[in-house]
Amino acid sequence: MQLRWPDWPLVHRVRPALLVLLAAALLAGSGAAEPSPPGRSGPATTLPAPPLTVSSTHGPLPIAVSVLGRRRLLPAGTTLAGCVAQLGLRPPAGSLLAVDRTVLRPAVYPGRVLLNGRPAPAATPLERDDRVTLLAGRDRVEPVRRTLLPPVGPDQPRNPQGTLVTGPGHEVLTSGSISGRLAGAVFVPSGPRHVPRAVALTFDDGPWPDSTAKVLAILRQAHAPATFFVVGRQVLRHPELVRQEVRAGMTVGTHSFSHPQGFAALPPDRMRAEIGQGAATLAGLGMHPSLFRPPGGGWSPTVLAAASRERLRTVLWSVDPADWQPGTTAAQITSRVLGAARPGAIVLLHDGGGDRSATVAALPQIITGLRQRRLALTTLTP
Repeated sequence: MQLRWPDWPLVHRVRPALLVLLAAALLAGSGAAEPSPPGRSGPATTLPAPPLTVSSTHGPLPIAVSVLGRRRLLPAGTTLAGCVAQLGLRPPAGSLLAVDRTVLRPAVYPGRVLLNGRPAPAATPLERDDRVTLLAGRDRVEPVRRTLLPPVGPDQPRNPQGTLVTGPGHEVLTSGSISGRLAGAVFVPSGPRHVPRAVALTFDDGPWPDSTAKVLAILRQAHAPATFFVVGRQVLRHPELVRQEVRAGMTVGTHSFSHPQGFAALPPDRMRAEIGQGAATLAGLGMHPSLFRPPGGGWSPTVLAAASRERLRTVLWSVDPADWQPGTTAAQITSRVLGAARPGAIVLLHDGGGDRSATVAALPQIITGLRQRRLALTTLTP
């Protein structure tokens, strides 16, 4: 058919309309946006696309989760327990600590595995982008007990002795209920008391090669008396060092035979043997000790009774600069002693049991600092 000139504009109007309808059909089939119906305003409506299905000849694809901050691929369906087992996750456990912060029972308070920051059942299936983290168990300090010591004569030291203060009144000792280790002492006077302007320096865990001789040299040069609580098996190994202590005018007491930890919890027979054998090593050198310091300061009525059978008074302390802790510096030891020492204080230091170079380096400064405070140095009296 031949079109007449007047009908030519009609062709131009019809063909674009057909193209628009064809494009709309194609877009609808592919999930693209559909134009808004005539007479309706607003954005175009998006038709939902069909779900994407990925098949694998090896089963479901793994899921990606965050484990301790690292992205991990785990098999689909893995549970929280399966993740822990597969990756060997072990949350750190907390320990039971003594009052002096040493470990009594390690790793007794378990940690936890958290899912997305919260506890979750072990059988919970993991989902994509889940976060698995560990929460360490909390360390806990043993309970304490408070003991009211009976009154003694006006000039007699108490048993156990924590300070040089004498006079009427009561002394209240706070110690660990499990370890028996001393946490603090408070004297409650009931009358005039004698507080000497003196401090007793004491040294534990020797005699020790090198460090004991260095401590003695510093004390002799400064004309500073001190008290040494020696371990029996060390006395057998280095008797010459103990003899040097005595010749230098120092007081020597026993610190048990083998220095067992948890002394207050030992069976009574073992406890008595440790005290008796420790004193016997000094008797073998012609010495008759009258003072006993339990390892770690662990004391109890049973400890006092066992020491009393050997005619030994139990001695504790009132200042502990923790020079026994690894990494403690000479400056820290000096600062802690001078910051806590008061008239009548008994200071705990160590000349044995390990590297005591920091204690040796701190000792001259401690002596000078105490004397600048007009505090004399003294030994413990039998």
